[in-house]
Amino acid sequence: MCVAYPGKVLSIENDHARVDFTGSVVPVNISMVAVQPGDYVLVHAGMAIQKVEREEAEDWIALFRDLEEAANEISGESVASASAANDEKCASASEDSNKLASSASGTEDIHHA
Repeated sequence: MCVAYPGKVLSIENDHARVDFTGSVVPVNISMVAVQPGDYVLVHAGMAIQKVEREEAEDWIALFRDLEEAANEISGESVASASAANDEKCASASEDSNKLASSASGTEDIHHA
């Protein structure tokens, strides 16, 4: 499965176009589609694979924006809980490391700066 993202053609030079993807302008190979500045294209892996109507492109852009926001909400919650779990594991590993070092050297406790 591939995912193509819509962008607006800004300018054309030979078989490449400068395409605006919601603020990011990148060069895109347009050798497979006939387009003009102002047209919208679906782009996958640097290639324009299809010309689309403006309304359809705007619908796709809104959908991707909604998906990104939902993913950020989910990952924000996941990152917070994963970070807390990681802090707990690190503290436990540090204690285990200090105990191992103490028993190996014969000292009671070793602290690292």
